[in-house]
Amino acid sequence: MSGIDECLLRAMALPGARGAALVEWISGLALGVVGEAAAGDHETVAAETAGYARATAEHPVFTAGHTGPGPAAEEAVVLTRTGYHLIRFLEAPYEGGVFLYVWLDRAQANLALALRRMRELAEELVVA
Repeated sequence: MSGIDECLLRAMALPGARGAALVEWISGLALGVVGEAAAGDHETVAAETAGYARATAEHPVFTAGHTGPGPAAEEAVVLTRTGYHLIRFLEAPYEGGVFLYVWLDRAQANLALALRRMRELAEELVVA
């Protein structure tokens, strides 16, 4: 079990990690941040990434057939020419949810390793 700060620091140990955040996906509030912000400041990145995450988690294409608790989507990956933007949805003990966001330098990162490690981090994280 790990807390938010420890989880984010461990995410930054990934090869090519530039920044990481834990974000509440309904409000866009950053619960914790570390490293660089992909475009400007961390609060703006958290709010804008939450909009993307919310659209992904609530879109009928991705929610079809989902009946369990939490979002139907598990992960979202956006590849840009210079980076990977990874979102891992987590269950939260309250209405809504949170996601782990990691921004990686594409030239230095290993996408498969990063996705696997994010799953592990998500399983170990305790959000109270």
